[in-house]
Amino acid sequence: MKIKHQLRALYLLEAVSGFGLAQVIWVVLLAGRGFSLAQIGLAEGFFHLVSFFCEVPSGMAADLFGRKRTLAAGMAVRALACLAMIASRGIGGVCLAMGLSALSYNLISGTREAITYDSLLQANRAGDYERVAGRMGVLFRASAMGCSVCAGAALALGWRLAYLTDLAAALTGLVLALGLTEPPCGQKASAALREFRARLRRHVADTGSFLRCNPAAVEKMLLDGACGCCAYFGGQLLQQRLMELGLPGGLLGPALAVMGLAGMAGSALASRVGGRFGRVAVVCAAGIGCSLALAGAPVLGLALTAGAAATFWDGLLEVKMTARLNRDFPSDRRATLVSVQSMAYSLAMLPVSPLAGALCDRFGYSGGMAALGLGLLSLVAAGLVLTGIRKRT
Repeated sequence: MKIKHQLRALYLLEAVSGFGLAQVIWVVLLAGRGFSLAQIGLAEGFFHLVSFFCEVPSGMAADLFGRKRTLAAGMAVRALACLAMIASRGIGGVCLAMGLSALSYNLISGTREAITYDSLLQANRAGDYERVAGRMGVLFRASAMGCSVCAGAALALGWRLAYLTDLAAALTGLVLALGLTEPPCGQKASAALREFRARLRRHVADTGSFLRCNPAAVEKMLLDGACGCCAYFGGQLLQQRLMELGLPGGLLGPALAVMGLAGMAGSALASRVGGRFGRVAVVCAAGIGCSLALAGAPVLGLALTAGAAATFWDGLLEVKMTARLNRDFPSDRRATLVSVQSMAYSLAMLPVSPLAGALCDRFGYSGGMAALGLGLLSLVAAGLVLTGIRKRT
């Protein structure tokens, strides 16, 4: 394997994965088509429901059938999701497209991290993973940020043309995925399809055994899911909050770009942040919680700065957490276990999404964001207390 060529292809694939003109403003596009907020919420819920049930099976597919095949399948399904949305006429078609989009996300997440780590491992460069993951995070966020800046252009194009641009990106990603080189563990998986049932049973048993024997890894996954969920949903609420505080509609794209730059900075600096992982994780989680609570402030500049800070801490934690967990995961179950990590995010979204929405209806966007931040801080505090008790006993 030519590791430089492999990394170059993975970097390009990461940039393509972050591209999505329609994806950035999908709520606005659906509202513009006449769908109610309840219907949009139903579509969002369906996305996370599909994601929850498909996350771990998709990781198993990557471990059992090969990472290259699974990445290519994820990009193909993403293209189908765009076509389904273009062809949709009612909420049923929209939910179908959202379900396909969730499946695409599942197939790509976990698989991408696994093929990257194992490629570096084969080249005896596993120690470079944190730096490589940081660069990939920067590329993903830069691509998404570019789409945010062009949100006005997406609205001008119309929803069908916006989804056609996403379709073109998905097809480009498919070509890039097919050009990757499968690491040795993936080649072994692809060659053993005849023994699929026995391998699947053994794979499930081994994965369950790893999770039972490594409670610390499970705790890291749950913390990562809670932080990612709060940061994402807080960012969605902040968009409307900034408009309430007087931000002109034409400046929403640049404001989102500022938050994207903050996330890129967090990802880029992750490899330079040293110290004990537990301490870094607590600081990042507390930083996200405090920032979200402050983002509910009635001052436009403070709300925007706090939102950018939350994105920074989330970008930093994402890279540090993925690098730390990948060190502990065995190669033949890496994609499955990274998918379990992603499932923790979906698990957190299921209660947080409707609860935060209800709090926003009751107390406004500022109250909802404050509740997210304080809830995360309470979770961090409870975790520290339990850890202290466990050490004493």
